[in-house]
Amino acid sequence: MPNFIERRRLARMLDRTAEQVADTPTPEKGWISAMRTALGMSAEQVAIRKGVSRNAVYQAERSEQDGGVSLNQMDKIAAAMGARFIYAIVPNAPIEQLKYQQALLRARSMAADQPEFASWSMDDQQDWIDDTAAQQLHDMPPDFWDNR
Repeated sequence: MPNFIERRRLARMLDRTAEQVADTPTPEKGWISAMRTALGMSAEQVAIRKGVSRNAVYQAERSEQDGGVSLNQMDKIAAAMGARFIYAIVPNAPIEQLKYQQALLRARSMAADQPEFASWSMDDQQDWIDDTAAQQLHDMPPDFWDNR
């Protein structure tokens, strides 16, 4: 498991990437078709540059829309059009927020294991959950992301 500093560096990188692409819609006909159309390049011209048939380019466009195109194929087609293919997984929320949500879920689940938790005042219950979530975030136990 990477150390704290490495995790923070990666979290910042992912958060910045998510911000940059947050409002980027996927083109209706897919990225291959959008790039080819923007360039004014025919499928046959892409095919020649890639060393495949025109039908292979059309098939790649269909596969992309269906979610079945390979990363390798996207990379090669992008290169044939003078572009580069970028593959990324970006978080739906800031990394720290995702971790905090998981810590809260764990704390609430752990509360069920506390004898007489239900008899505590609402303030005491909330304090216990907040403290437990903070401890979970600090410790990041190996089972942190396990379903509880």
